[in-house]
Amino acid sequence: MIESFYKYLKANGNIKKFATNFDNNKEPIHRWFPFLAGFSNKLVLETIKFFNLTNKVIYEPFMGSGTTGVVGKEIGVNVIGNESNEFLYRICKLKTRIDMSPTKFDKSAKRFLEICRDGWRRTSVKDEDPILKRCYSLHQLKKLVCLKERLSEEKWISNNVKEYLFMAVTMALPKTSNVGINVPYISWRHQKKPEEVFKVFERSIKVIKEDLEFARKRYRNNSKVKVYLHDSRIPNQAISDNSVDGIFTSPPYLNNFDYGESLKVFLYFWGYSSNWNDISKKIRYKAVASATTYYKESVLKSNQPDKILGNQMLKDAPLMCEKIKKIGESIRSAKIRKGSKKNFELLTYMYFKDMFKSLKEMYRITRINSLNFMIVGDSAPFGVHVPTDIFLGEIGKEIGFSSYEIIPLRERGTKWTTLKNRHNLKLRECILILKKER
Repeated sequence: MIESFYKYLKANGNIKKFATNFDNNKEPIHRWFPFLAGFSNKLVLETIKFFNLTNKVIYEPFMGSGTTGVVGKEIGVNVIGNESNEFLYRICKLKTRIDMSPTKFDKSAKRFLEICRDGWRRTSVKDEDPILKRCYSLHQLKKLVCLKERLSEEKWISNNVKEYLFMAVTMALPKTSNVGINVPYISWRHQKKPEEVFKVFERSIKVIKEDLEFARKRYRNNSKVKVYLHDSRIPNQAISDNSVDGIFTSPPYLNNFDYGESLKVFLYFWGYSSNWNDISKKIRYKAVASATTYYKESVLKSNQPDKILGNQMLKDAPLMCEKIKKIGESIRSAKIRKGSKKNFELLTYMYFKDMFKSLKEMYRITRINSLNFMIVGDSAPFGVHVPTDIFLGEIGKEIGFSSYEIIPLRERGTKWTTLKNRHNLKLRECILILKKER
């Protein structure tokens, strides 16, 4: 069946794009916030269709900007999941709710825009973060802050409408900045001509109205999406054992991508975080360790693989712990040869420990005979290949999943081959399918 599924995917879309967010940039609802590290909504759609998962319950442990949940609303699949990032949690809840009258929203939004157009010059930005002042011109930042402040001050706007206006302002942030902010890190060298704030905001209002109208006509209203503000490494007691029919997710990759840093402008603007330590406490420490910025100094002090991996993983997945420790030692040796201070070996231990915890929770809540889909990518710190897809599959088997299969989607990392000291290993993204038959 898996081979047939692979052929089906190739016949029904550009399989190389399935692991990216490209398809989400123009799709209704998805386009409101197509998170950079996301995956194609079409891959979720085709998977559900092929395996006949309509009217089933899907678990998404890393909801992100809500791709799996939005597809669920579209075709009648119940989705339940977690998101530990407060900002993305808010985005995800809004995109998977779709309970707003397009006409009511449009009327309120246009009135709100006129109020802001008349009063933005009186807005003060002296208390705004210095990073925001570097990303936006004075006039642009004043307009954005005016939208933000008026959103909380205008009592005549219902809370429901305010959430969609929050989305419209968020959509305007990347297009109105002087530099690239919707990239892995703020691209200070990427100077660009910003679009005028109120024009972009007005366009965002139109997009949201159009998409709400589309959803009312095309989406099935019988499905439910429940999102918890929760860390998927920790059991979510609100989700019962053996209660979901399958999983569709894409966990963070072991590639030193800092999800907190990539969202910094959004987090600072909306007040979710205000400094490095704040982002660490609220974002990094509540997520799977995917970057060397994601673990505390206490981990660096221990520097002992067994202590980092922990007794539970050593007990439940002993074979993979040995392989991970060998890989870690190879990474440490390569680090010394290269004279680097990046502790990728510690990150590797932390990553697989966190994913072990997440996999344990996935196993707990899935039913017997479930198929569980994870989009994953491998990595090569200091040129040492870490076959993440295989390692996660093998950890899955040790904790109870009966078997796993891998479907390659595309090569990755090819655009970095010109970098000095870059390794020449071919990396890939794939679908890891874990089967639970007992």
